[in-house]
Amino acid sequence: MYKEFYGFTTYPFTLTPDPQFLYPSGHYKECLYYLLYGIEREHGLLVLIGDIGTGKTFLLNTLVQRLGEKTHIAFLVEPKLDYIDILQHTAQELKLEVTGESKAELLTNLKNFFLTCAMKNEKVVLIIDEAQHLSAGVLEELRLLTNFENHKKKLLQIVLSGQLQLEDTLKLPELTQLIQRVGFYGRLIPMSYDETEGYIEKRLSVAGVTYPVFTSKAIKTIFVHSKGVPRVINLICDLALLFGFIHGEREIGPTMVTQAMKEFNFYTSENSMSRHTRPKPDTTGVHTSSFRRLRRLVLVAGIVAFLIGAGVVLQSSLALRTLRELYRDTIKSDPTPTVVLPQQPGRRDQPLLPR
Repeated sequence: MYKEFYGFTTYPFTLTPDPQFLYPSGHYKECLYYLLYGIEREHGLLVLIGDIGTGKTFLLNTLVQRLGEKTHIAFLVEPKLDYIDILQHTAQELKLEVTGESKAELLTNLKNFFLTCAMKNEKVVLIIDEAQHLSAGVLEELRLLTNFENHKKKLLQIVLSGQLQLEDTLKLPELTQLIQRVGFYGRLIPMSYDETEGYIEKRLSVAGVTYPVFTSKAIKTIFVHSKGVPRVINLICDLALLFGFIHGEREIGPTMVTQAMKEFNFYTSENSMSRHTRPKPDTTGVHTSSFRRLRRLVLVAGIVAFLIGAGVVLQSSLALRTLRELYRDTIKSDPTPTVVLPQQPGRRDQPLLPR
């Protein structure tokens, strides 16, 4: 819609992993090179971890393009597969004629193919994306596939890529043997501000525009909201460009970025990239407020005692009214303190609720 308005030859912030938009940030290049090195050294198992939107699938597609013609690749992206499904999909990706459907027959066909490739000095790589959906039992059976080897090398190499849940799964005691066979264990992290700026400029230049569509302050605003996550950067930039097109503005400033997010109801979580931690209760206000209130109540009692000791006779109604007013003034001058109850032993903390 806005492509001609800005002079783009293509939309610069699409969500599909298009290799022409590759921006190799520092950590991205490290993970890519280590994966290439692990496959070259014929490690049996490689693991890539990354939070949502950090570019895992993009990196895997780049990896596939960098592998040579003598590498047979089975790329599985379907989540929640069982072991038989993985074997069947692997055979289909490798273009094998499956003669049976049992696990034994599938494994026999695959092993024969692996041996044939090894004789031709060819590699076989199985890449599983969204691997956080795999159960511990399936992961353990995948480990057994790495036992396919001859006296020289591994016949099959496996790349597991998934979100942070995969990291937690791999820490399970029953997967100790699997984690010991990992040749590379890498994690993608969000980009820095400088990398975010370079990422946006690279995508704009690939789309055919070299003039600064986004001002420097706009890029800072995008970085603050996206926290350097590529997918979120793409979403915000795309909305901002659409908003600028609607209002006839070719230069996108910080205000326009914020207005675009509000207009299209796009919100980001402040804690999306950090694990939740229970805040410590602030008891400073409790002690200070309680001490101040106690001091004033003692002062009130002292005044009453002085009046009685001096022989001042107060009518009951006047005395009560005076005490009420003094107490009311004391209450108004101090906010109600926060009450912190000590935890009873043997009881679990209640779940956190938003304030």
